[in-house]
Amino acid sequence: MRRVLARFGRRSALGFPAPDLALAGLLCAIAVTSALTGNPSEGPLALTLPVAAISTLALVWRRRLPLLMIALIVVAGLTQTLLSQDPGSLWSLVVYAIAMYSLAAWSSEPTAAVGGGVFVAALLFEEGFRGGVDQVFILLLFGSVWLLGRAARSWRGRVSLAERRQQEAAQLATAEERLRIARDLHDVIAHSLGAIAVQADAAEAALHVAPERAVAPVRAIRETARSSLAEIRLVLDQLRAEEVIPAPSLGDIRALVEDAEGSGMTVSLTMPPDVSRIPAEVGNAGYRIVQESLTNARRHAPGTAVDVSVHVDAASVVIRVANARPSPAPASDDPSPLRLAPGHGLSGMRERVRELDGRLEAGPTAEGGFAVHAILPFPGSPA
Repeated sequence: MRRVLARFGRRSALGFPAPDLALAGLLCAIAVTSALTGNPSEGPLALTLPVAAISTLALVWRRRLPLLMIALIVVAGLTQTLLSQDPGSLWSLVVYAIAMYSLAAWSSEPTAAVGGGVFVAALLFEEGFRGGVDQVFILLLFGSVWLLGRAARSWRGRVSLAERRQQEAAQLATAEERLRIARDLHDVIAHSLGAIAVQADAAEAALHVAPERAVAPVRAIRETARSSLAEIRLVLDQLRAEEVIPAPSLGDIRALVEDAEGSGMTVSLTMPPDVSRIPAEVGNAGYRIVQESLTNARRHAPGTAVDVSVHVDAASVVIRVANARPSPAPASDDPSPLRLAPGHGLSGMRERVRELDGRLEAGPTAEGGFAVHAILPFPGSPA
């Protein structure tokens, strides 16, 4: 039933909201019936029938043009008052109350104030023109209805503002999630393609000297491709899954180092045996920093030894990845050597560290190598 009413409330006909048309039609039927039956008798039918129709049908403009609605009702009421007697039936009281509420609820404050003052003045004139004494009742009733309409407008504005803020927060969360997934995909693809490129070079070199030695690099290429595809599927599944899929953590760094060693790198790892208590966001950031650092070492300093150190204290995780000085690149006979364009690895690291309010230092070492030093504080802990 609630869904049916909600759908009806959103519908429109002839350019007017369906609820307003229904309300005006219902009140028009009641008012016309009252005029036709003469109950109560307020003048000739040629006068009361048009007044009843105009006063009630004016409510179709209660949201779109509240001032036009008020003008039509005031003109109709004053016409009947001057030519016969002021409208005093129950339906007219209901129409006037709805009109005052609508004016206050769907108009700006200056418009509502001026329109409400004119409307009340017209009602007071209609009441006093034939010697009526209900002016205080009119002031209290329609003043209260006006205040109720303004309160409804204020509440509606707060609800709309809350909805807009909720939509903006959802859009921001979506953008942040897309950025995180983009960084994860970058790290996975850069790491796997770097390993594949190194193994492809080794396989090519072995084919010219000892073809049987090319088997191991080719197998490593196959395993790297399979594992990277599996990780890419895991990242993409997070876009479709309703539940959160666990992301890599600090404990997965050991497997990351083993894969790097399997691709021909020399990597030493220093890390506590138990890192299960590390918060998930910190563990994932640490894993991605180590992954990107190994990728950069393989890419820019192939053949050098890499030292990975992970230290955990009470409030943070400290990661350092350093490689030795790279050997000079041998001369190549290839007329079009592969040139690796600058990537987004370091910027991605900085974004991850910044999200955790941590610190990141990356640059050459005194020995001519390169080191990445990151401090990742736990949530709620100072960096």
